[in-house]
Formats: sequence, structure tokens, C-alpha cells
Amino acid sequence: MILANSAGPILVAGSALAAAGLGGACAWAMIHPASRAFGPVYHCAAGNVGPRYALTFDDGPTDPWTGYILDALDDLNAPAAFFTIGANIRRSGHLLRLIHQAGHIVANHSLDHAHLGMFRGGRYWQRQIRSTDDLIEELIGLRPRLFRPPMGVKTPFICGAARRLGHHIITWTRRGLDGVPTESGSILQRLAPTTRPGDVLVLHDGIEPRGRRDPAATLAAIRPLVVALRDRGLEPARLDELLGLPAYTQQPGHARSTR
Repeated sequence: MILANSAGPILVAGSALAAAGLGGACAWAMIHPASRAFGPVYHCAAGNVGPRYALTFDDGPTDPWTGYILDALDDLNAPAAFFTIGANIRRSGHLLRLIHQAGHIVANHSLDHAHLGMFRGGRYWQRQIRSTDDLIEELIGLRPRLFRPPMGVKTPFICGAARRLGHHIITWTRRGLDGVPTESGSILQRLAPTTRPGDVLVLHDGIEPRGRRDPAATLAAIRPLVVALRDRGLEPARLDELLGLPAYTQQPGHARSTR
């Protein structure tokens, strides 16, 4: 999901932008999570939302790691949003159902998470988003409205396809940078002292279809992260409630009324 996962494609993208004479401004528009150059993007809450933040997870569902992370969140009574990859849903649909049954949000993170997909056009992105929507709806009976582009990269084609399909584009405020080899202490150091009210945090429960990664550091960081933020007076909230956006085409009753 994050740029650190994919230095090669990002370097290719940077070279292509430089060759086209577009320079740093266009690269910023594509990569920065707060950039709205290609349309509305939600990277944090607007206004005063109280002492709340949102946990989000990318690249799942992946067996067994998504299940382990669901257990940790359940023990902590902490809601989260899971931005899921269609190819992984096909392999681990039972985990998608568990995410939903636990009261968490199921969202769209594309069908293949192809790193070079950033160079593709509108029809490609409509297929990527629509196919994943279809898989999610088939399994949980709800069609997602929240979409996070792979690696957070935004282009006119990606953003246009998402808007045409009725999606809100979600990025992040702060990253655990756990999509590359790391340690739980490093994740905590990045997030625990810096998170502020209204922030959207991104971690990784899953492994992208062509990737190799050990999510053990992410799993080990979840409990101490939530506890550390609670010690600072910050409580995890559902992403849809924090941002004031619908998670699905028809907002469901929450599987849990309180957390």
C-alpha cells in the first residue's frame, strides 16, 4: 500500500514525470496524501472530532494474519477499517466475512494492487474498483463506498474512476511504514507520540498478491499502540464516523452498537 513498499515503480514514475517535464509539482499531486489536485481526498477528519483517531489496515485479507489482528482488535475493543484487495478476497473470503461480522469496515483497495497500474487508464481502474466492489458485495451483502488507491498514488484516471463508481478516496495522516521489514518498536515510535485527534493511521494486516512480507511486527505493535494512545486520551473510532462519510451504498446497522 505505501510507497516504501514499491521503490522501483515509484522511481519509474518519477523518471517518467521528469522526462515529461512535469517535475515535482505533479509528483506531489500524485503522491502526497493530502493532495486534492485530482479531486476530493480524505486524509484526516475536518474540524473538531474530539479525542478520536481511526485505525486502518491495508492489503488483506491474508490468512492467518488478518485473523490474528482481528483477535487483537477484539481484545482491545477497537474498531478499524480494512482496505481489501480483490485477489486476496478470492483466496480468503472467510476472513472478509469475519472483518464485517466483527463490526469493522470493509473497504476497497483495488483488485490486483498492481504497482504499475498507476500508468493505466480509466477503463482499467473502473474494472479494478468495480470487480472488488462485486466481490465484497457478494460476501457481505454491502457495496463499499471507501476506496484507497494502491500505494496511495492518485492520478486523474484513478480518481475519476473512483468518483464515477461512487467512491470517496481515502488516504492517511500517518503511516506505520510496516509495509517493509520493520520492528514493532519502530512502528510505535512513528505513531504513538505523534498521532493527534482526527488522524487516520495506516498499517498492514495483509500481504499484496505478488508481495512477500512478515506482518509479525504489525501484530505485535497493535496492542501497545492502542494502549499508548489511550494513555494520551485518544480513542480509536470508526473511520466512517470520524470522517462523516458513508462506508457503504446503504449504511448498515453496526454489528456492535458500542466499542
